[in-house]
Parts: sequence; structure tokens; C-alpha cells
Amino acid sequence: MIKLVDIYKSFGAHDIHKGVSLEIKKGGITVLIGPSGTGKSVLLKLMMGLLKPDSGSVLIDGEDITLSSYNRLLEIRKKFGFLFQNAALFDSMTVYENVAFPLREHTDYDNAKIAGIVEHKLSVVGLSDVNDKFPSELSGGMRKRVGLARSLTLEPDIMLYDEPTTGLDPIMTDVVDDLIYDTQHKLNITSVVVSHDIKSVFKIADNVIMIYQGKVIFCGSTKELGITRNEYVVQFLSGVKDGPIKVY
Repeated sequence: MIKLVDIYKSFGAHDIHKGVSLEIKKGGITVLIGPSGTGKSVLLKLMMGLLKPDSGSVLIDGEDITLSSYNRLLEIRKKFGFLFQNAALFDSMTVYENVAFPLREHTDYDNAKIAGIVEHKLSVVGLSDVNDKFPSELSGGMRKRVGLARSLTLEPDIMLYDEPTTGLDPIMTDVVDDLIYDTQHKLNITSVVVSHDIKSVFKIADNVIMIYQGKVIFCGSTKELGITRNEYVVQFLSGVKDGPIKVY
């Protein structure tokens, strides 16, 4: 579904990726892990074509989007849904208006059809009776769920989640993990999740990729993750400061 080949990306003098190659299989949940600042969120933006690598290829369904025109990129991005860390809801819009927004922007559906889709997507994420509320009236977990409902309105083939449980308490983290897992299995989409929450990784991931110092240093199942002897992975999972991963 997604293939990155020998990706290099820098911002000024700061080298982020130094030859990243990885594959995301169709279906299932792949979780990207690694220390802060290793460019995991940048990889999501590269996958969507929001950023372009300095060199290397990004293939979506076999098509190298680094060679695509702007108009073609807009079409390809319709394959994606994206849930940001803070859900990125419009504060001045109600829940209903937020979820309906992509439909009004990208379709010619009438109000009745839009209303039906919004109701269905909110039910998928377990929300009801919140249509007229504003984001400021919602809990952090509810805002995440509204953001996910909005991301699903255009029926994406791929869902990208950028640290979806950041800032949530352990109980709400578990709720969001269940939501990601259930959404993937109900809709049979391909999901890519950036996460620092190790418990979440073991709960939802079918495949795990760890990035460190600009390269992929681990790729495998959660079972393989749990038994690996890779010293970088072992230190990261244990959360101790002493080890090959340097703390700055």
C-alpha cells in the first residue's frame, strides 16, 4: 500500500532521514516508534505528499508521488484520512459542522446526504447527541473522536494517526486505542500510527517500525518486538536513560 525507498530529508542543516526504506502492507495497523525528533511525523507528511523528500521515492499503490503533479497529488490525498495530535478541529464550528466540512468542500452532496454521513461517522466513533456542541465543550478524548469521524467522511483507504493518545489519561488512552483498532477492523483500511505509548503499541499494532538516527532499525510484529535483542529497541521499550540511545 505504501512504500518508501531510500528517503533522505533535511531541514536546513538538520538531517532528519538518511536513507529510510519501509513498506506498509495493505490492511492492518503499523505503528511507528522511536525517540522524539527522529522524524516520525515527517514520514506521515511524506506519505501524504504534504512534504517532498530531498531524494528517494514514495509509492502509494505503486505510484511514485514524488513525480506527481500538484493536481494528481490532490487526488491521491483523497485516499488518506489524517488525525492530528490535537484533532485540529475548527473552534468556531459545531461538531456537526466540523464533521461535515470535508463533504461540503469535496463533494456536491445535498444536505440530507451529508447529514446521514455525519450521523453514521459519529456513530462509528461512539458519539451521539453532540452535534450542536463546540470543541471547547468537549473532553480531549471526545475531540479526538470527532477528529476521527471527520477524517473518515470521505471513506479513506489509509488512516494516519499522529500521536493520537498524547495528553490523554490512561483510561481515555485505552478508549482511543480501542477506537483505532475497531475502526481498522470495521472498515478494513490501512492504518499508520505514530506513538510513544508502549502499552498502546503492543495492544493495537500488527507491525512495528522503529526509526533512529535517520534509519529504520527494527521492523517486525509485536511478538518479535517483545523478544528482540536489538539494544536500541530494548532501551526504548524499557524507558531507561542508560544505553546506546543518547539523551540530550
